[in-house]
Amino acid sequence: MKNSQKNNSAKGILLLLTSAFLYSIIPVLIRTLGGGGLLPMSQVFLRYIFAFFAAAIYLFLISKSKIKVDKKDIFLLAITTIFGYALTNLFFTYGILYTKVSNALFLFYTYAIIAPILGYFFLKDKINLVNIASLIISLVALALLFSPNSIPTWKLGGFFAILSALGQSSYLILRKKLNKYPASFMMFANTLVGVVVLGALSLTIERSFYFGGGITHVTSSVWITTILFGIDNFLAWFAMTKGFEYFKATAGSIILLSELVFGIFFAFLFFKEIPTLATFVGGVLILISSTFVILKGEN
Repeated sequence: MKNSQKNNSAKGILLLLTSAFLYSIIPVLIRTLGGGGLLPMSQVFLRYIFAFFAAAIYLFLISKSKIKVDKKDIFLLAITTIFGYALTNLFFTYGILYTKVSNALFLFYTYAIIAPILGYFFLKDKINLVNIASLIISLVALALLFSPNSIPTWKLGGFFAILSALGQSSYLILRKKLNKYPASFMMFANTLVGVVVLGALSLTIERSFYFGGGITHVTSSVWITTILFGIDNFLAWFAMTKGFEYFKATAGSIILLSELVFGIFFAFLFFKEIPTLATFVGGVLILISSTFVILKGEN
């Protein structure tokens, strides 16, 4: 029994770290596509299309699963796929656009603090002293990494960033509520709804991009990047969805913050952004809090 629990914990850790690594590539891809002329909403829509194809291939050809949904779960599935998945990335994008990037990132990554609180109330997850200490360390690390400032300037951007944090947190909690559904099905449902919702929004709000000739000027390199982005999007969410089959919201959300450590590395590698002392200390604190949870936290 103990060996089985250890194996499950190891699987969960590996999956969540894989998800964090894949997530850390996303800012690089967003900058690349933005420079390639893709509008923000269309970016999300087009990558959801390719994420959907990846999810469908995995569901029907690799896992060979069948689609079966209990009627009593339809409402939770709708909230999970629409708010928890489809709109979260959109809210995040607009958060970046309408406030300082550092402020938007600080607010978004507070999902690691929000999720355990929601888990305590809605999932009855216990929070032990190690997990509380890890949450405090993580909050300090976020402040060091992003140095949020000038609260009055957050306004609309801050509102969207908070919505994205709530969306991410709700997904982590609702995923546990829907734990009987395998990750392969959840990703198929997520990406399908993502395509429908973002398709309707982008074709309405960014209509000129599609019907005014903008999409015809997208280069082949941007399309290739979009395809890779969609696959990365699927794999990151799939690994996270699968990983939370083994971890509670408190432990899992803190482990996901290791994405920031990978992000620091990619920012240096691709954009020559040299980390400051505060950034370095924040990254170390993230590693410490993740290690605490992995070794001593309640999974």
